Amino acid sequence: MSISSRDPRDGVDAPAPAEARGVSGFAASPPPASVTGAPHLPGLDGIRGLAILLVMFSHFIIVGGNLGDGTGPLERLLLSGYLGVDLFFVLSGFLITGILVDAKSRPHFFRTFYMRRALRIFPLYYGMLAVAYLSVPLLSPQDAAVLRGPNSPWWYWLYASNIGMAMKGTWLESPTWFSLGHFWSLAVEEQFYLVWPFVVFFLQLRWLAPLCALLVVSSPFLTGWLNSEIGALATYVSTLGRLGMLAAGGGLALIYRTRRGREKIGKWVLPVAAVSSVLLLLNRTVLPSLAMYEPLIMLVCGSAWVGLALECRRRGVAAVFFESRALRWLGKYSYGIYVYHHALKPLWIAFLWDRGIVPLAGTGWPATLLYTAAATVLSLSLAWLSWHLFEARILALKKHFPYLPKKA
Repeated sequence: MSISSRDPRDGVDAPAPAEARGVSGFAASPPPASVTGAPHLPGLDGIRGLAILLVMFSHFIIVGGNLGDGTGPLERLLLSGYLGVDLFFVLSGFLITGILVDAKSRPHFFRTFYMRRALRIFPLYYGMLAVAYLSVPLLSPQDAAVLRGPNSPWWYWLYASNIGMAMKGTWLESPTWFSLGHFWSLAVEEQFYLVWPFVVFFLQLRWLAPLCALLVVSSPFLTGWLNSEIGALATYVSTLGRLGMLAAGGGLALIYRTRRGREKIGKWVLPVAAVSSVLLLLNRTVLPSLAMYEPLIMLVCGSAWVGLALECRRRGVAAVFFESRALRWLGKYSYGIYVYHHALKPLWIAFLWDRGIVPLAGTGWPATLLYTAAATVLSLSLAWLSWHLFEARILALKKHFPYLPKKA
């Protein structure tokens, strides 16, 4: 779930939180000029912007309870923003796999990768945790009795909140004035970062694409098995349950690295994106019976949309959409937006909703829409300030590590 097309949320990373140069060629054919001739791929910033917009909307639109039980076609459609997390995972797999394959023959492979991730992701993540938990004695001392045992802060400090949720069987408790539940996707990303570099480094490149294909094909069966063994929530937040999305992005990166692969993407991406998007729309509106196929549909759809963003220089409509200034701006600050928009939701509710909007406009749809707009502006503003006053200054420390590339 930042920021440029160099770092997947960077993040999700997602979450989220990789260089566009991570998709340069490794086969006989040269990389496309649009990859190596520019510092980043603007369309991928747009994908990230779209993903964070979906996630943020899904968290804000439920305030006021105007969606009822969420079973009607319109309600189901409005509650579809969580699919933006899946989009983050596909994009993350694409960018990270490209970076790692490019760096495989370079010195300091592991040190460079992990230092870059640490400088980009850790400061904001751990900064938010520090504020949330260190403020408990002052703001909500009653939380001390709750934030222990199954709800131990260590699940978050160790990037294992998704594991903690699986063991507890429900969401972990957060301090009263913060909501950290969405950090599960950042845990998935970090667990992917820990393992995937070793896979890429020690596995011959000719076996990497078949491995990605195997993970993609087996993902529906793995997800079904996990559902039966550990339950729906644990599966939803599990890294194993997200391997298909991450591998789909990785496979797309490998396909895009050959001339023949790029030609196939250019030929098939538009019809595949159109068909999968229609199926996803039907599933989220009038055909809820397709829900059992939703992970597979979203896997195909998410991959196709990332492919469209890669091909948008050849497709006028896609370029207008994915390379729009608004989406690219959102993509640039997406990591901060993702962290802040939901972490500070208790504050938005207490001061913006309860004390501001409800007395003025009630709790109906106009109030919910007003809250969504106001909370969005606050989240974007805070992410912008966070980047320029905090995150960018941490990244500037890269100059003290001569083995790291100069560009962020």
